[in-house]
Amino acid sequence: MSVVEIHEDFPNRDEAYAILTDRERYAFAWGPTYPYADTVPAQDVKEGESGIEWYSTKEAAREAMKQAIDAWQG
Repeated sequence: MSVVEIHEDFPNRDEAYAILTDRERYAFAWGPTYPYADTVPAQDVKEGESGIEWYSTKEAAREAMKQAIDAWQG
């Protein structure tokens, strides 16, 4: 798993929003766990304080992260 982009300590301390890739697809990951994990679930995880959503393109994952950031910033 490789990190493409990360916003650390966002939206809270010790959490992050990140774009990850497995070299075939891209994921928007959030919370204290998945943005920092070496291994992540292969399917979407939307429940709990950490989550991950998979996309076929980097642009789609970035758009999901942008929408989440915009929602926090109001």
